[in-house]
Amino acid sequence: MDDLRLLVAAIAFFMVLLAGCTQPGSNIPVEKRCVQDSDCACGKNAAGECFYGNRNYVNVEEQCPDFCTGIAAMFEIKCVENECRQVRISGS
Repeated sequence: MDDLRLLVAAIAFFMVLLAGCTQPGSNIPVEKRCVQDSDCACGKNAAGECFYGNRNYVNVEEQCPDFCTGIAAMFEIKCVENECRQVRISGS
């Protein structure tokens, strides 16, 4: 009986341990995932909407300048914590 309790406790412990071991960026939609800045782009998505994210999901031939860089060109698209994000250019 004690062996069974020990086994159940060990299994429970490892389940909790494995639940905490998620891959970085696993909760980020695939359309926004990146590893480096060059993975990101801005333009239009397959639906023709202005979009920034993983370059594989962006048609860069169709640009949305005010959306991508802002009216005063103060934004750029960067990979931050494995997610393509629009960030303010430092100094602007």
